[in-house]
Amino acid sequence: MKLAIVSPYPPEISGVGQYGARFSQGFARSVDQVAVFANRVKGVPLEDQVDGVTVHRVWERDQLAASPSIVHALHQWKPDAVWFNIGLSMFGRSRPHNFFALTAPMLTRASGLPTIVTLHEIFEAANLRALGATNGRLTHWGGRAATRMILQADTVCFTLQSYLQIIQRQYGKRNTAHIPHGVYDRPHFYSLPDQKRILIFATYAPYKGLIDLIEIFKILRDADSAVRLTVAGSDHPRFPGYLADVRSRYNDVDGIEWRVGIPEHDLPSLFNSARVVALPYTATTGASSVAHRAAAHGRPMVAYDLPDLRTSAAEDRLQIEFVPRGDKESFANCLRQLLDDPARCEIIGRANVAAMQSMTLDMICHRYLQIFEQAIKRSDPLVAIKPSMEQDA
Repeated sequence: MKLAIVSPYPPEISGVGQYGARFSQGFARSVDQVAVFANRVKGVPLEDQVDGVTVHRVWERDQLAASPSIVHALHQWKPDAVWFNIGLSMFGRSRPHNFFALTAPMLTRASGLPTIVTLHEIFEAANLRALGATNGRLTHWGGRAATRMILQADTVCFTLQSYLQIIQRQYGKRNTAHIPHGVYDRPHFYSLPDQKRILIFATYAPYKGLIDLIEIFKILRDADSAVRLTVAGSDHPRFPGYLADVRSRYNDVDGIEWRVGIPEHDLPSLFNSARVVALPYTATTGASSVAHRAAAHGRPMVAYDLPDLRTSAAEDRLQIEFVPRGDKESFANCLRQLLDDPARCEIIGRANVAAMQSMTLDMICHRYLQIFEQAIKRSDPLVAIKPSMEQDA
């Protein structure tokens, strides 16, 4: 199989981009050729080879011509199947840029290439105001129109079963599939550190709750000077400079370690250094890759009680300590209890590792490959004609 993947790609750090990178590397172990058609990043070559994957950087964020650029590049390469790994807002900071770029899967399928989409967020489940996005009639129309276009693909996959059910109910489409998010690292319980360290890892935006967590940390730190906090990650593409602004406000707070732009190969040791992972988000966009990664490393988590996180925990059997949204006192108390009880942390951590054993990278790749192969067969005229010939006989 000659597989094309349209996705953001490192060195840019984003949830969708990390997902695309890790799965492209997984596919490269099973198929003949894998090429990623990624976004351009300043200072990064337009053509590269990374871990057995060819990376072509053919589109740019905030570019109205992103869709034709992608479709043209795909037809030049002539893949057997195309996998779009996308989020609704990944192509730019404005509604027009995202809307026009999201025509790419529909146009790719219309041009004859078997097309599969993984849609990480859906308009119908998003709290746009909490995410810092415009919410009005035009946005509502555009969101539904973009979803209808995406649903023209051969198969559209969702990492949450609840998203699939919403789309089937509201659009009447059955060319959909549920593929659990899965984990990038081998699930394994790593010994808890002696240090009482909290970790937050994210692409930062106001709704990721970093300021809330720092204020909570200050309360914990006043009561116990042994508590530490690691703030790791980078800016969300829609909020450039946000992390630097927060750091400038809180850089004098003792006990905080800032790890900005941490490379992928350092992430396992980052999670292993924490006793507890904090998810203080006030809004979410689909399944959390951070929650799954924390689970794979055997770490307990504390989170505000949000529908997507609650659903993801239920569907994937993750053990997450939920507190009411915005209740900083409850969040602080829950963190304190876990930090002071390593035995309980280990029980929760081992349960999370066990849950992740059935969602390894290789297992999820296998499920995707079955869907890719089905789409290829459906597009083959000989295969498509055969059933009707047999019926006529």
